Amino acid sequence: MSMVAQRATTGDDHQAGTPVSENLDKLLRETRRRLYAAAAASDRDILADVQTLPDSEIDAMERRLRGGLRNAELDHRRAVARLMSADTPLPFADAATEFFAPEPTTVSQYSTDAVSAQMRSEVFQQSLNVPGLADLGFTKGMPVVEPPTMSANPGDMLLVVSENGRAEDGVSVATRIDARLDTPSRIVLAGARTVNPGSHTRVRSAEELTELRGEFPADVLIVCLVNSRVPSHQRNANRLVENHDFNQVWVCVDARADAGQITRTVTDLPGEAIATHVAANHAWEARQPGNVLQTGVPVVLIDGAPASTALWSLVAQDAHDRLIRHSS
Repeated sequence: MSMVAQRATTGDDHQAGTPVSENLDKLLRETRRRLYAAAAASDRDILADVQTLPDSEIDAMERRLRGGLRNAELDHRRAVARLMSADTPLPFADAATEFFAPEPTTVSQYSTDAVSAQMRSEVFQQSLNVPGLADLGFTKGMPVVEPPTMSANPGDMLLVVSENGRAEDGVSVATRIDARLDTPSRIVLAGARTVNPGSHTRVRSAEELTELRGEFPADVLIVCLVNSRVPSHQRNANRLVENHDFNQVWVCVDARADAGQITRTVTDLPGEAIATHVAANHAWEARQPGNVLQTGVPVVLIDGAPASTALWSLVAQDAHDRLIRHSS
């Protein structure tokens, strides 16, 4: 059993020693069994009438039935994917990731040396059997990625930068990181309460962050900072970043924005920080979710869920379905 499954236990399930992932798996399998059983029963009921129809109408009915089953299964998979969203308790979110574990691969996202056009095409064809990737923002094809691992060493400092007016995105991402680290860690809110509200440990200046670092030298500090447009807040954020070394720089982006805005969000950071990780929010509502891949910085979280090839396929399929509905 994977570490994810071992950790995904709560309440009575934990007491009984049954992982939440096993319960989810049982529920999903039972749902699928009933779906196909109902379809088979319906098919038997109308068999006599169908036999009197022309072959063309029988073929049309079969196509509709298969299309309905396919749509139902996609809805089923999307429901599992949404279990991994930021609104889902972590044990259930972690358990849901097991349903989307891709085949092991050594290639990285958009690595042109390792990922051939044929491989990207094969990944795409498995999930989206129609053209139109560029319309969804996937200008370089579907990403082929390994399941991300969130790790840090004792004493590391991680910076999580959220957009102006979206401080809650940074806290949500920091919470996901904090829950998945194996080393002692704490979330730190940087800046004034008016721009970065919350109840976690707070530092208002670079000096206060230095003091906190000295007070907890072995803890991983996950520092949440808002990229504010207020000049005084900008100056404070610049000093804080310039006076400390961050082992990772996470940037929260709104996947609904256009490619230019997303790139500015990732590159225009306080203290000239260099982004190492991107956390994409609102990907399920984005018209072009692939835009977040165009910055060159790895996308590690999709709406709070660890990014993977399979999850990207679901997001692309969902965006494509919405595109077709809106254009018809």
